[in-house]
Amino acid sequence: MPLPMSHSSFLQNGVRYDLAHLTAFAAGMPNRGEKPDQTLGIVVAFSNHVYTNRTKYGDQHDFVDHHGTKRTFDHDRFKMSLKLPDLIKAAIASDTLTFISHSFGGNKNLMLIETDEGRQWSVVFCFESIPGGVRMEVLSTHPRVVNESQKNRRHLSYFARMCLFNQIRVP
Repeated sequence: MPLPMSHSSFLQNGVRYDLAHLTAFAAGMPNRGEKPDQTLGIVVAFSNHVYTNRTKYGDQHDFVDHHGTKRTFDHDRFKMSLKLPDLIKAAIASDTLTFISHSFGGNKNLMLIETDEGRQWSVVFCFESIPGGVRMEVLSTHPRVVNESQKNRRHLSYFARMCLFNQIRVP
């Protein structure tokens, strides 16, 4: 099931949390499209994992994710999510370096590392093929220290173009 294009605000302990900042948006990479002079269109969408954690067995949940898994609001991740759209726009504009990472379940995803308030954050994402471009699905964020020097990094456009030309999820 694809990620939502927007997220509704919600109330927790008398505090309303607005999630409008996580509304999907379009971006582009000039000269990276199907032809050298075309812009590669990218639609960016966010999973609720960027502001939730997996609910522990027996605990109350706040959300259900796109796979039907119960999720619990996480204030720390929510604070980081406020910066995500600008972070992703900057990564696309600068064609930043990224690398393939393996999740705990063995799935491959792409990862960006960002530092926020003295902490290192992993931003986990993939590319899906859509008509006329690609969809960047921001799957999760979490604080995690990663030794990037040990990783084989490539420009974001490398993976986006692989998705565009092969019409498959990348990685």
